[in-house]
Amino acid sequence: MSTDAKVESLPVVFSVTDAALSELKQRLTGLTATNKEGYEAVRSGIAECRELRVAVEKRRVELKADALAWGRKVDNEAKRITAALEGIEEPLKIAKKSVDDEKERARREKEEAEKRRIEEELRAKREAEEARLRAEREAEEARLKVEREKLEAERKKLEAERAAELARQQAEQARVAEEQRVERERLAKERAEMEAAQAAERKRLEDERKAVEADRARVERAEFERQAKIKADEEARARVERERIAAEQQAAAAALERQRQERLKPDVQKIHDMATMLRNLDWPSVNDEAANACVDCARLTVMESVEQLESFGKAILV
Repeated sequence: MSTDAKVESLPVVFSVTDAALSELKQRLTGLTATNKEGYEAVRSGIAECRELRVAVEKRRVELKADALAWGRKVDNEAKRITAALEGIEEPLKIAKKSVDDEKERARREKEEAEKRRIEEELRAKREAEEARLRAEREAEEARLKVEREKLEAERKKLEAERAAELARQQAEQARVAEEQRVERERLAKERAEMEAAQAAERKRLEDERKAVEADRARVERAEFERQAKIKADEEARARVERERIAAEQQAAAAALERQRQERLKPDVQKIHDMATMLRNLDWPSVNDEAANACVDCARLTVMESVEQLESFGKAILV
């Protein structure tokens, strides 16, 4: 069996068992600190969990001590063997590299010669293709020149025909525009007469509507002012009553809070005295690494508790 397998097969035993964890979780889950008894139960549960965590940390340090020493021993032996193997391997690598470098040089020279041959063939083919394309381009340019001259003659003929058609269309448009102008003037005169009659009728109807609205507004304003006065009187009475009730409730709440703080002062003072005592604890000076870790863990836990105790009811003692 390998060393790793042997180490993995060793039992890892802590004082806190799964059964104890299950029992602790069932007993402490759901606790609240909303009253004195609940607060004490929560505080006691926190202390119990803290003590168990310190015990687990102490046991963890003890279990890992031998494993760390063994790991350092394995690393040192591996480094020694690796250095010996590298001393054997390095000359072999140097001898192999000399042969590999010579092969690589011959391969590169062969590749470069082949590359030059291919480039020369491509250059000759490219020059021949360029000459062929140049001859084709010159022939095409000559053909396009003849085609352009033909198109230019046709364009001038079409422009002359379009100019004659444009003159005919402009004359027709002028005749139609004059007829439309005369018709627009006739329609504008008829529309002006009709709009004048409609405006007079609208004015008469608007005057009648304004008179009716003025009467209705006067009646509505009088009713609105009467209702507004009734509502203002009712709201004033309700506001005075609300302010009186709020003042009485605020005074009663303040009195109850003062009574509660007075009852709480002795408990707060006891808690703060306990915090002072814990803050001034004389911690032991130890040399062992595991013991020092245990003391540091305990000190951290106690300081967390001290801060919690000092913050409770701090404003009451001011």
